[in-house]
Amino acid sequence: MPLSCNTSISTSQKALLTSEAFWSFSLSHYKKQGVQQAALELQDKHHGNVNLALLLTWLDSFNIYFSPSHFSCLEVSLSQSDELLQTYRQLRRQIKKAQDPTLYQDALRFELQIEKQQQNDLITALLRIPLQVKTTEKSPSLLSNYCSRLNASSLLLSLNSHHD
Repeated sequence: MPLSCNTSISTSQKALLTSEAFWSFSLSHYKKQGVQQAALELQDKHHGNVNLALLLTWLDSFNIYFSPSHFSCLEVSLSQSDELLQTYRQLRRQIKKAQDPTLYQDALRFELQIEKQQQNDLITALLRIPLQVKTTEKSPSLLSNYCSRLNASSLLLSLNSHHD
């Protein structure tokens, strides 16, 4: 579908795309049945980014669309925090094996702060790319595009869970 079929999002729509709103959506969506398991599989088996998948799910819920050529802008925004996050995630898993619940909870809280920063970086990058309102259902969702790129289309339904 040519992008000319879509219209640019309004200033008021763009104003709703905040880091706080995204974080709130992510916490809520991640708790839905099947989402956490699918997200971890996307991350561990397909080398995908959970925060990016959550962002795309969130944008899809608003019918917001961008050209697939802009995925690289979002992926570049992850590069600064992604290595730190992956290294820290490995450390937290080792702490969990050591069975120190206090240290593990501290590590988990710190990891969530890195996740939150990564989401902020994604929102900053997102607001720099041309966003449109999707006016037709003929084009695939942003999340569908991402899963397809990672050969993870089997996770699409679980990641996009509508269960409460």
